[in-house]
Amino acid sequence: MKIVKPAKLEKRATIGIVSPSSFSEPFGLGQGVHYLKELGYKVILGECTRNLTRSGFLAGKDQARARELSTMFGNDKVDAILCSRGGWGAMRILDLLDFGTIKDNPKIFMGYSDITTLHVAIHQRTGLVTFHGPSIEGFAGDIPEKDPPMGKENIDRAIAMLSKAEPWGRLDNPPRGMLLRTIVPGKAKGRTIGGNLSMLAHTIGTEDAVKTDGRILFMEDVHVSEYDIERILMHMMLARKLQKVAGIVIGQVSQFPKRDLAGPSLEEVLQDLIGGLEDIPSFTGLCCGHGATKLVVPEGVMASVDATDPSLSIDESPLKG
Repeated sequence: MKIVKPAKLEKRATIGIVSPSSFSEPFGLGQGVHYLKELGYKVILGECTRNLTRSGFLAGKDQARARELSTMFGNDKVDAILCSRGGWGAMRILDLLDFGTIKDNPKIFMGYSDITTLHVAIHQRTGLVTFHGPSIEGFAGDIPEKDPPMGKENIDRAIAMLSKAEPWGRLDNPPRGMLLRTIVPGKAKGRTIGGNLSMLAHTIGTEDAVKTDGRILFMEDVHVSEYDIERILMHMMLARKLQKVAGIVIGQVSQFPKRDLAGPSLEEVLQDLIGGLEDIPSFTGLCCGHGATKLVVPEGVMASVDATDPSLSIDESPLKG
């Protein structure tokens, strides 16, 4: 597969906002869009983002959300595409997307959570490097009418990284982030792939089943129990999605549901299943995903893992100058 890199984000570029999944909270989205304009960017809203097209928990009918994303890629005035939020429903539009238009118009595409399935499908079908990173609605925090902008740091970091056409180097947790901990020591190199663990597992058995052989696989999740993590990892193992990876990075697993019965801890689950892959360097604790800090991880570029002194480094530029 030929790797295709989008152009870096330039000052005063035009950013398109799309909603391929759930309906976006209007106060949070409004504050995020306003902040991008304050930074000097032009902003174009897709039809489902701009119009009140809500359909249940989705931002619009499947055809409308697919059309919004395909149209944004095909719009020559748009330089980068950022997702309003994740949630639910991105898988519903995979068979409706115009991947030809996406392939012919490579540009920055960023989102996380439910957007994972789009990252996997777009990268594997077109070769485009995409970016697992914060949503625009998240700029305003959990209660955007009352809270200060909790996601400003994430947006500022993402904009800075997306503006650099050079190797990004080591992705570091902030001082208030988790301690990085070794599961299996060692070093590895490979192209990155990953995102939300549940969504990665849901691709298995489909045309867009995630291809993990030789890859640096990064995974995170939210609202899942230790039991869920164990079951999903076992599913991926039985599907032979873990045994041939180059290295594994476990991101933050957030907001565990309350347990009624005693069971293994997350650490025990990771030691058992990931630790059982004795020849695959792996570590846990990278702040990518649903935690307060959302590092940007490019999908499809060469990276290196040092699980002994835990770190993930992006070794090539994910963007063109």
